[in-house]
Amino acid sequence: MAAKIMIRVGIAIMVLLATGEEARAVVRKTIQSDDGDMIDCVAVSLEIQQPGRSMKDMIADSDIAVATEERPQSWRKDGGGCPSGTIPIRRSPAANAMNTTEAFSIAGNGVPPPHDLSSGKVEKAVAYGTNGPYHGLRAEVPIWNVDVHPDEFSMSYVMVGYTLDTSYVPGAGADAPTSLPNQIMAGLMNDSGVHYNCFNTECGGFQLTSTKYALGSRWVGHPQFGGKQYGVYIGIHRDNTKLIWWVSVQDVDIGYFRDTVFDTRFPEASYVEMGGRVLNTRPGGHHTTTPMGSTMPACASSLYAASIKEYLGVSAVGQLFLDDVGRSIATVPSCYGARPIGFGKYRSGYYTVYGGAGGIYCDH
Repeated sequence: MAAKIMIRVGIAIMVLLATGEEARAVVRKTIQSDDGDMIDCVAVSLEIQQPGRSMKDMIADSDIAVATEERPQSWRKDGGGCPSGTIPIRRSPAANAMNTTEAFSIAGNGVPPPHDLSSGKVEKAVAYGTNGPYHGLRAEVPIWNVDVHPDEFSMSYVMVGYTLDTSYVPGAGADAPTSLPNQIMAGLMNDSGVHYNCFNTECGGFQLTSTKYALGSRWVGHPQFGGKQYGVYIGIHRDNTKLIWWVSVQDVDIGYFRDTVFDTRFPEASYVEMGGRVLNTRPGGHHTTTPMGSTMPACASSLYAASIKEYLGVSAVGQLFLDDVGRSIATVPSCYGARPIGFGKYRSGYYTVYGGAGGIYCDH
């Protein structure tokens, strides 16, 4: 199945239209994709911010050779799109989209989740770095289309987080903070937004600005084990001049979070994380077969296992830098693992392999 993109806040996905209420939205154009998605081009009525320094600006100013490539979504495969002055809003999910991949971003804990996660346990296998302070990151997050158990999800992501612990000092060799009250997470999720996300104006806080990518809409490209693989470049960066955090997709800044979205101050990040998460509901007391990543374990080659590629940090002065994220966390190592590989030989940035198949071995 094809891949999708979405934006998320707190533990809740949200996209805030400039009107703040879907009933007031003015639809300038409607596009139907071949996979059944309906995209409304909705007029933006409030003044929206533009990045003082975009992700593309940081790439252009960097001494690091940064790879870029075009990755179209299915609704724009013929070159069409939404007109200027509108934002693309995907309406109800396609009926056959339950196990497709989506992109999202998560910020802070000030917005309540649209669905209760207490029915299961979130398990993760990730690499992390504490070489901050950070003002963001950029990495390629892989597209793997896998089946998930009902009422569960599997996600691949990158994340920046900030601790309020005044005794915590980020730096090489520092442990992960014990608490991260504010965080922004962005990546891909195999749940189709049906259970653990909310669409459009159902949650507040994220201001969508770009006409190019529709949150929740599918990507063109199908990965193959041992063959051609696909990913989406996801970025997060702080704009200090306007006190907002931007989220970028394929190096296009698609929207932002104002500081007021967060319960507490979020001037920088103390910590970065990348890899996979799975929600497991343990029906009948047993772990399900919901996989992480591509379904292959972290010991496999990156041609088969999922991998975060070309990770670069964003420094406190807004520059991309080579950041060593050579440590890992696996909450259920018998099930899912993460293996930091190191810096790439042919493309700049850090590489991390992660994943696992789920199943009965997770209970041992």
